[in-house]
Amino acid sequence: MSRIYVNGRVHVRRRQCATCVFRPADRGRLPGITDDRVTDLVEANADSALACHSHLYEGAEVEPVCRGFFDLRRSPILRLAEMMDVVEWVE
Repeated sequence: MSRIYVNGRVHVRRRQCATCVFRPADRGRLPGITDDRVTDLVEANADSALACHSHLYEGAEVEPVCRGFFDLRRSPILRLAEMMDVVEWVE
């Protein structure tokens, strides 16, 4: 389970990481990442959030929301977090 919501805050990356699958230019060079795969990722997480892949499995306290996902598709839960002013921007 990802740790996006920690200490009453929804953590979101301040910037897109260099290997973000949501960068159109990077899709062709990342194995297995196609426009269809990106569409599937967005649809599968349409009502929630997607953690940044570069933070997964590092054992950190926080695994922030992917900035590419956040910019592309603000799910209802992310919009609510913004309205409640509980978004924490992290590096």
